Amino acid sequence: MTASDIVIVGGGPVGLSAALALHEASRRVTVIEAAPRGAKQPGGLNARSIALSTSSVQIFRALGLWPQLSAAAAPIRQIHVSARGHWGVTRLQASDYQLDALGYVVEFESLNRVLLDAVDACAEITLEDGASFTSLSQDDGVRIEYRRQKRQRHLDARLALIADGADSAARAALGIDHRRIDYGQSALVVNVEVGRPRDGLAYERFTSEGPLAMLPLGGKRYACVWTCSPARAAELVAVDDAAFGAALQDCFGYRLGIVERVGKRVAVALRRTQAEALSRGRCVLIGNAANALHPVAGQSFNLSLRDIAGLRELLVDHELAAIDDADWQQIAAVYAESRAAEQRRVISYGDGLVTLFSNPLPVFDRLRAAGLAALDLLPALKAQAAFSGMGLAFGGNRLLRGRR
Repeated sequence: MTASDIVIVGGGPVGLSAALALHEASRRVTVIEAAPRGAKQPGGLNARSIALSTSSVQIFRALGLWPQLSAAAAPIRQIHVSARGHWGVTRLQASDYQLDALGYVVEFESLNRVLLDAVDACAEITLEDGASFTSLSQDDGVRIEYRRQKRQRHLDARLALIADGADSAARAALGIDHRRIDYGQSALVVNVEVGRPRDGLAYERFTSEGPLAMLPLGGKRYACVWTCSPARAAELVAVDDAAFGAALQDCFGYRLGIVERVGKRVAVALRRTQAEALSRGRCVLIGNAANALHPVAGQSFNLSLRDIAGLRELLVDHELAAIDDADWQQIAAVYAESRAAEQRRVISYGDGLVTLFSNPLPVFDRLRAAGLAALDLLPALKAQAAFSGMGLAFGGNRLLRGRR
């Protein structure tokens, strides 16, 4: 039998970030991750990437990780928002808010490497990779059962964080139900090289089928996330590179010049998953186990980091051993109330964008054009949209202020 103060089920970026945020000199954290440590992500033109909001940058700065991450991240200094076939355009610029960038784009492999290196350097964190979760139980604390190296093992902890994704086995073991909304869309994800890259400029283009985002990766590379019908996504995956490039140009235009090279294309069905509770007993859901969002607002990972920052704020001044069941119930209630409010707003914002900018009815054409034009002409409204996207409109805590 082994013991830890906190056990985290799921060692992706959310779980690793939680471990780095919640460990203390006298607080041991163990992360259980199914994938083996040596698992590699594709690189180059096939690399997968993730967008970091300003709030996430602040959190990583507080954790001492931003110098390493910034070396591998491409800044977004301006966002050009348009609707295909319509006149409304909005431009969001970091300089309008005295910021260096509205956000950054980093390759998943680079982010994971920085997080793993930080975990390896931390004596209070243990990573159990290649470990498959099997069950959990709760009494005075939490017992996690898992299988590693063909042996059944278990780990006792005072608190467990569940971060094993939208199809969370640990959430199911807790008996927490969830709602799943199928948007009837797929996201086609691909990197491309373009002939006329624009440093620091990202694009969000809304079409009748869904949004198309082009995010700078540095140099000539852009990450493309193209939301469309499942049939259209399957078609775009199947055609050759030349035909795909032509289809992308037809939808996006020539703002970045000619599409010169196309990476591997992957289509992902879009669903939103929302857990009916954020905690049960001494187990707390974070990441996609709590909320898996539509990618239109780019908030899923960033919202997860803010959840972690909020939980840390409630725990940082407490010794876990001194928190009895009554104390923990109060902490869990405060956490659920504070985080549920922001989660509802982020979900509503994303779903609202999907409804407004993915509906083919003619009345929505006028609403789209008017909405983008109004946003560009009204500084206060534009600032509200910008600060919501940066994750800075939902209150603060020490990590969000860049302090540990």
